[in-house]
Formats: sequence, structure tokens, C-alpha cells
Amino acid sequence: MKLQKALQIISLSRRQSSEYILKKGVKVNGKLVKEPWYELKENNFIEFNNKKYGLSDLQKKAENKVYYLLNKPKGILCTFKDDFGRKTINDLIKGKIEERVFYVGRLDYDSSGLLLLTNDGDLANYLLRPENKVTKVYEVLVKGSPSKKELQMLEEGITLETGYKTMKSKVKILKKQKDLSLLQISLNEGKKRQIKLMIKALGYKVIELKRIKFGPWSIKEVPKPGNIKSLGSMEEVKNRLLSDF
Repeated sequence: MKLQKALQIISLSRRQSSEYILKKGVKVNGKLVKEPWYELKENNFIEFNNKKYGLSDLQKKAENKVYYLLNKPKGILCTFKDDFGRKTINDLIKGKIEERVFYVGRLDYDSSGLLLLTNDGDLANYLLRPENKVTKVYEVLVKGSPSKKELQMLEEGITLETGYKTMKSKVKILKKQKDLSLLQISLNEGKKRQIKLMIKALGYKVIELKRIKFGPWSIKEVPKPGNIKSLGSMEEVKNRLLSDF
């Protein structure tokens, strides 16, 4: 394992770990090393933030896969650091999730709802591939009253301003009030800003967007904005996914 990778496992991003090693260096078996690509050996231990880590401990930590559900509130960025000081996911999970995780299924700054946080790249890829038919369900408040024909266009697939034609989806009206419509949209894909662009293609605007279901997991499991829930082991997560089919 390279020294840079070791710092990534502990807490830093790839860029941060490289910069830290180059500028400050990290002690390996008591000797200061400033080479990010320094190869750690089996009996090596490193010192970082006044703590010692053995190579075997880091390898175990890297192999430990974790899975969490997060109810992301509006006004939170789907990132772990913001140069402008805005609140990020990191502000929500700090002190609650020890492992280094990433999010699966991005939500915009002004959107809310379910996010999966994990360090399992294989699972993330599986969840995001449309052919695996992992359904994401959204409640979408729209300004205006789309007709039945327009909603059918969404269901059959609609061409976005990007030129991309969406896959089939399921759409139903939950509520109508004056010039507002609350829709439920279910889809198996997730292009950037897809639902907002789908609604825009009809000539309407999304006022609010909330993801209420992600595969077998429901917003009911983390009902309040900011709530976090551990989903258990890899086996438990896989069993939940299988139960959804």
C-alpha cells in the first residue's frame, strides 16, 4: 500500500493526502517521508495526527464496507468540502460516521431526501446502472398543471434540452391545488438534474423535489432531515436489494 492511500483510508481525500505528504511529510517507523508514492511494507507503522497506524490495521479498515442512509435537507451541498463555506454533507455526518464514505445518487442543493453513503464502489456502480432496475422515487412539486397527455410523454421518454431521451418512467398525480401539482415520479436512471430537465421539457418548473425511495430503502427509515441510519453489513444490504425484486 502506498503512503498516499494510507492517508486516504484514515481521513483525507486523494489530493489532500498527496499535498499533506509533500508539504509536511509523514513518519514511517519514526522516519519522516515526503513521497506520496512511498510503498509501505508489512511491518511498517505510520504516525498521523498524533496517532499510530499499522499497515495491517489500515488494510482491515479499507476492507470494512459500511452503508448508511441519510435524509439530506435542502440547503446542503452534495459534496464534502465547499470553498465558499456553504454547508455540506460533511457537516451532517461529522462525529456520526467515522469511516471515509462517498454519496450515491446526487441531490441538488435545493433538493432533499434519501442519499446512500458508503465506501463500497461496487455497490454504488450496481445501484446507478439503469439495467439493474433499482428504482428511485421522487415527490415533485411543479408550478402549473401538466395534462394527462404531457405526463404520458414523461412516462414514455422525453427528449431533454441536452439532446438525451430519457428512459421510460412512472408518473402519477398525488395532489393538485390552484396552480401547483404534486407528482410522484419513479425511474431507474439518474442523469444530472434529470427530473428538473424532464419537467422543463414540458414547459413547467420544479418548485420542490424530494427523493422518498431508493431501491428497497424508504424515507420512512430516516424521517427527519439530517437523520442517519446504518444499514448494517454487506450481506444485510444485499438481502434488502434481493427482496426488492
